[in-house]
Amino acid sequence: MSLPTPEPRPARPRGAQERRTQEERSASTRERLLDATIASLVEAGYAGTSTTAVCARAGLSRGAQLHHFPTKAELVIGAVAHLAKRRAAELSREGPSGGDADLRLERALDAIWASFSGPLFSAALELWVAARTDRALFATLAATERQTGLAIRDVFREVFGPRASGPDFRALSRLSIHVMRGMALESLLGADDRRRAEALELWKRLSREVLDAGPRRPAAARRRR
Repeated sequence: MSLPTPEPRPARPRGAQERRTQEERSASTRERLLDATIASLVEAGYAGTSTTAVCARAGLSRGAQLHHFPTKAELVIGAVAHLAKRRAAELSREGPSGGDADLRLERALDAIWASFSGPLFSAALELWVAARTDRALFATLAATERQTGLAIRDVFREVFGPRASGPDFRALSRLSIHVMRGMALESLLGADDRRRAEALELWKRLSREVLDAGPRRPAAARRRR
């Protein structure tokens, strides 16, 4: 028996096709501008990132930039959100999968370290410094850093499973962010790679011990015994 012939799809109205194509072109232009902004932040720093340099790097006209981001402030704030999405996507892509709990934990911490030791962290660092004296940038950056923190917590949830709701889970995920951020800052000062690798292995071991110990009772509950 032959398969039924599928009904032909109705042709998309020409106006709708043109609108979709225009939206796709607009989204592509925005992404090129934001990617170029992040690349400029990494290579030239915040002070060296100008709208002119971003346009040249993106291969786009000044008019295209002004259409999407009329000022440098708007361009940089747009890049902050773009940066947070990319860092979260990196964590999701490199996160743990398969293997026993110890192996998944190692992969999780490796993924977090990759997020803090790569070029995207350098771009974020430039923005943190600039945000110290820029209230609008600070507000945007704080919100997007929370987004990255949630992505890191999601990676830990894959490792901890049912234990992900306990106080140890929340403390360990937050502390891991602080440890990785500190190691990344230290690496900018030319810290020894071997010692940094040793520190990361120590943190993995300490994290495994927390995981193996299971959730602890609150101090108040221990005092009531």
